Amino acid sequence: MIGRFSKLGTYKELFDLKAILRVALGGMMALVGFFLTGSENIPGFFGQALILAAVCINGLPIIWGAVEGIRRKKINVDELVSLAIIASVLSGEFLGAAVVSFVMVLGALVEEATGESARQAIRSLKKITPKFATIISGDNEKERPISEIRIGDILLVKPGERVPVDGTVVGGMTSVDESSITGEPIPVEKGVDDPVYAGGLNQNGLVKVRANKIGEDSTLGRVIQLVSQAEAHQPESVGLIDRYAKWFTPAIIVCAGLAWAVTGELDRAITVLIVGCPCALILAAPTAIIAAISRAANSGVLALGGRYIEEAAAVNVGLVDKTGTLTEGNPRVDEVIPADGFEGNFVLEQAACVEKNSTHPLARAVLKAAYYGKVAVQAAENLMTTIGLGVKGCVAGCTVGVGSVHMGGGEFFLPSPLKKSLKTIMERGATPLVVYHDNTPIGLLSVSDHVRPDAYGTIRHLKALQVKRIGVLSGDHTQSVERVAKTVGSIESWDNLKPQDKLDIIEELRKSDPNSKIMFVGDGINDAPALAAADVGIAMGAKGTEVALETADVALMNDDIGKLPFLIKLGRRTVSTIKWNIVFGLAFNAIAVLASGSGLLTPIMGAVVHNIGSVIVVLSSASIAFSQKNEQSA
Repeated sequence: MIGRFSKLGTYKELFDLKAILRVALGGMMALVGFFLTGSENIPGFFGQALILAAVCINGLPIIWGAVEGIRRKKINVDELVSLAIIASVLSGEFLGAAVVSFVMVLGALVEEATGESARQAIRSLKKITPKFATIISGDNEKERPISEIRIGDILLVKPGERVPVDGTVVGGMTSVDESSITGEPIPVEKGVDDPVYAGGLNQNGLVKVRANKIGEDSTLGRVIQLVSQAEAHQPESVGLIDRYAKWFTPAIIVCAGLAWAVTGELDRAITVLIVGCPCALILAAPTAIIAAISRAANSGVLALGGRYIEEAAAVNVGLVDKTGTLTEGNPRVDEVIPADGFEGNFVLEQAACVEKNSTHPLARAVLKAAYYGKVAVQAAENLMTTIGLGVKGCVAGCTVGVGSVHMGGGEFFLPSPLKKSLKTIMERGATPLVVYHDNTPIGLLSVSDHVRPDAYGTIRHLKALQVKRIGVLSGDHTQSVERVAKTVGSIESWDNLKPQDKLDIIEELRKSDPNSKIMFVGDGINDAPALAAADVGIAMGAKGTEVALETADVALMNDDIGKLPFLIKLGRRTVSTIKWNIVFGLAFNAIAVLASGSGLLTPIMGAVVHNIGSVIVVLSSASIAFSQKNEQSA
């Protein structure tokens, strides 16, 4: 009953009209009963009956909560208040029992109302989820519920409407405000073939959108699921407090017994039971975690659990993938170099056929080059990806492969002209893709990618936050990786890595320094093992693969690595707030118990003081959101 806001992942509508009316009714009955009891014209038992009814209205739910806790073998704070209410009734202090019940239940409502802003992220996301969409069928337009939309349907999105699904623009141009999904406040220009996300606000154009993902499978649906899961995911500090809280109930009962035995005054024991409820302590961590998760979600940073926000606070090693993470992930084919006897368009065609269904940034570069080169592309069959090497498939009965030079056994197996071209490509920091036709190298594709504009600033901020070691891990060749590492701030670099190699590096760093907290940021399938092994695995949410997102602990929804310093600072702010809340909760309870045992507080005063402590802790946690509002992301 009391302190229900402390339970992560619980969404009972506590602060609703029904609860308010019940509490108000109980309080009013107690007040009327008090006046009737003192009236000379009305028998006193009428007033006493009203006061007892008030105790039943507000007190019985607390007592029932205590009984349920005992039945489930989970001691909670309701037991202490229940004992205080029962003791007051048995001693004839009906009014005291009624007022204590009223104040405690009202305090629980105030706790919920005060901390409700911490959960606004989920509510605001649910509010922007469209309920209906306009389907285009031939020359007809029909408005249908979202539940009736199917993948492949063509939808019409008008200016001022929310995009109902994840999809691709197939007609028209517009600007879309995607801040609710990505945290990016600047509207994004959208044209044909550009992706749009459910919940985005169409600002000024009429567009047709082909539905790709619907409902819970959409980006907005996944965001809501992630934030919900995050609140239900118990952080370490919550478990620690729960263990300590178990001892509070018996300890406070002993203190109350001593106060009664030493002074002979039952009121003192009752007051000790009331103020001894460790609500402030129990609320110390959950409210801070909820506020931090919601604050992060509002900035496009989705943490899978509060534990990872705590872990982010201690990060002192930062490892980052190169392609699509430190770089923009929007590479382009600069040059097609065919081997002797082959045409450039044939090399590009064969490569594009194999890469047609791949989501890797390099694959998109190949397909884009084929599109602008007006090269016909048909999807290859029997595709097989070798993580870290490349992809193979069957095109017109022949085996075609696209990937690193190691896919074909190394440089030794390349013709001499291609060897020279390979060296030139690598020297300028571009990425070479070798195209194989029936295991014979038929050409090279030179692919280059640009370093993200905010990469240098991000690395500089991470260094300022005392992240001791920062490095880039990549399967790309040495020159390309070293160029990027130097550009972003002369950080360490590891190159020519396979997925297992990235995992091994993380384990080696952990062995060399057992106190290290490692953060890894990546976006591809080959990053999944490293994301899982790191203390904080962070996936690029907008362009990252499904496997990377499912394996990661945190997702950056707008692929903004500039949010990394923000995440660490938010984690540190959260941890410091939790520590302050714990110290305050312990001190507040100790002082209140001493004051109660000394007779300085009455039971009614104790109930008020107890709730003041809880509200202070909730307000302290809510400050996490407000204190970060104007903070720059990097």
